[in-house]
Amino acid sequence: MPLERSAMAVPSPSAPAASHESGVSFDQRWAAWVAKGAARDRAFRRKLAVAAPIVIIIVAIIVFALLR
Repeated sequence: MPLERSAMAVPSPSAPAASHESGVSFDQRWAAWVAKGAARDRAFRRKLAVAAPIVIIIVAIIVFALLR
């Protein structure tokens, strides 16, 4: 009983990977990368500005309760 093979398009392993946008220069990609990093850094600093005082207050309350 012969097996039927489906006609499925599979890229060959030696085929080059699709490049990102070939019309974009390295400097443009680098600027986008830096901007993305700066945006993540700003978001982290905003979260830290809210979370750090809360954590400090909680730790201070716990230390005060244990030393009392």
